[in-house]
Amino acid sequence: MSALESLHIKNGAAMGTRNGASVPLNYNQPEAERVAMRKTILLTDYSHLGMAEISGEGAYELLNLMVAGDVGSIRDEQGMYTIILNDEGEIVSDVYILCDDERFIVMSEWLTGDAISEMMKHLLEQHGSEFEEIGHIGSLSNSVGVLHFEGPYSWELLAEMYGMDVLGLPFQEHMHVGDDEILFRAGEHGEYSYKLIANNDRLEAIWEQAVQTGEKYDMAVGGLDYQRDVRLENPCWEPDVFNDFSRCPIQLQMQWTVRYDKDQFKGKDALNSVLGRGVERRAVGFSIEGAAPADVARGDKVYVGESEIGVVITCGYSKDIGATVGRLLLNAAYAYADLDQYEVQTCSGRLNLKTTAVPIYRNFSFLINPSEHSYVDSSRPKHLLEQLEWQAAAKAKAEKELAEKELAAAQQAEAQRVQA
Repeated sequence: MSALESLHIKNGAAMGTRNGASVPLNYNQPEAERVAMRKTILLTDYSHLGMAEISGEGAYELLNLMVAGDVGSIRDEQGMYTIILNDEGEIVSDVYILCDDERFIVMSEWLTGDAISEMMKHLLEQHGSEFEEIGHIGSLSNSVGVLHFEGPYSWELLAEMYGMDVLGLPFQEHMHVGDDEILFRAGEHGEYSYKLIANNDRLEAIWEQAVQTGEKYDMAVGGLDYQRDVRLENPCWEPDVFNDFSRCPIQLQMQWTVRYDKDQFKGKDALNSVLGRGVERRAVGFSIEGAAPADVARGDKVYVGESEIGVVITCGYSKDIGATVGRLLLNAAYAYADLDQYEVQTCSGRLNLKTTAVPIYRNFSFLINPSEHSYVDSSRPKHLLEQLEWQAAAKAKAEKELAEKELAAAQQAEAQRVQA
């Protein structure tokens, strides 16, 4: 048992297993964890991320064959989000790939480090003669772990811990901080989402430092249960959610993770065949205002009139939106956003729904600019809405002072006229 896992248990976390790793599911405060992720900062242990590395002159060529995105498009200290397909063009996992000096790091929530490493080694055995020198391929999961900082003010906490350069860290880039840790701005469920990769023997100390520093930011510590809510509103690949319905990136509207103009990658031929004949169904978001959380269930049928046109993939109640939200898999001719003529057949009858684009929720973080706002500096507004309030108040004060000045001048002029 690691020191960080012992700390979680000591502090009362409800533990569980994800991707072969023991991690907190929650800290017995699910509502506080959800609110912190949306309004301040949530710190979670992401050590379930499987991680592997590959180095050598031909590393990017091998990775380019393994994933659907273009690894050649990233440079040192940059990262990317893409997917791994099987030969049938179906999603195996989504992954982050980081270009870190002379190596690449591959991370997945759904594959262990050993599994990722074995994938790369298998491709090397099959196509080794096609690549230049490959250096090292191996799992990192036994030596490093990940802490996840997410929420609209996570940038400010991390800048206090690691310096002001954090403020300028672009989306999908990383930097080395502290004792050679890697800080990666992933933006998974919101604008300000960071993964801190550190040696296992450093994780406990970093966690405790973050908890202490985060008090002034009203930071909460939590577990992976918070993902259930945020991934309803900001969807990403989840095998337990999608596997029963579709693993096709085109049907699931994840084709943006694929570079079709690459020479070759695993699953490309099958995917091109799907493109050629077209898909029968596509995923789209939906919302039902005021629906009770238990009214809609996965697998419920969707209708237009008496014609069945699709099925509910995932659903749940969003407290932030005040509606039941989720995703549908609809016949392609009906899979468009902002349509309100459809109904879902629930256990309690039919309910009208409205299709939506995804992400369904517009994150509060979009109202925050690190160069103008702060959670702890009282001389600066916390967010754009407060900034506008301050500006309106300042304008009203200036107008009042001007009016009072003009009135005083008029009264003085009148007094002088009377005296004359």
